[in-house]
Amino acid sequence: MWKWLVLGCWIALQTMCMSHVTFTNLKCHSYNVKYSIFPTCQIKAVNRSHKYLNINVKLFKLPINDVWLKVKFMRFDNGYKPVFFDLSYDACKFLKDNNNPLARLFYNTFRNSSNMNHSCPYNHDILVDKLWTGNLEKGFATYVPIRNGDFAIFTEWITNKVPRSSVKIYFRISEK
Repeated sequence: MWKWLVLGCWIALQTMCMSHVTFTNLKCHSYNVKYSIFPTCQIKAVNRSHKYLNINVKLFKLPINDVWLKVKFMRFDNGYKPVFFDLSYDACKFLKDNNNPLARLFYNTFRNSSNMNHSCPYNHDILVDKLWTGNLEKGFATYVPIRNGDFAIFTEWITNKVPRSSVKIYFRISEK
C-alpha cells in the first residue's frame, strides 16, 4: 500500500514542478491620483510562452513610513474566488525582519526585479522591471501544490491606514 502512496506522491511532485506560468492580464489602479499614479502597468511578450511585467508607481507624498499589504490568491471558477489564503502584513516590518515564511515566498518572486529591497522610509518611486514568468514557476509552482487553471493575485497597498492602490495580476498555470 505504501508503495502506491509513494508512487502517487512522486507523480504529483513531477507535475507540480513541471508547471508553466503565463501572465494573462494586469490591472493597476490608484484610489487617489494626488497620492500616486501608474505611468507604466503592462505585460510584455518575450515570445509566445514567456511574458514579463513592468510596473512603475509614481509617488507624490514622500517619504512613506507605514505600508500595509493585503494579498489574495484567487482561482477562476465562474468568477474569481479565494482559493488559498489571504495574507495581510506590515510591509515595512517585514522588509526589516523578513520573518514571515508565506510573505517571504511571495516577496522572493519579485525581489530581484524591483527596487522594493529595503525597509522604510521610501523616498522614491516604486519599480517592478521585467518580472518574468519564470520567477513564479520557481517560486509558487515549485513549493506550493497548485493545480492547472486560471488564477489571480489581488494586492491592495495601504499607507497611513488608507487604501492607496491595487494591483491585480492574472495568470494561467498549465503543464509544460
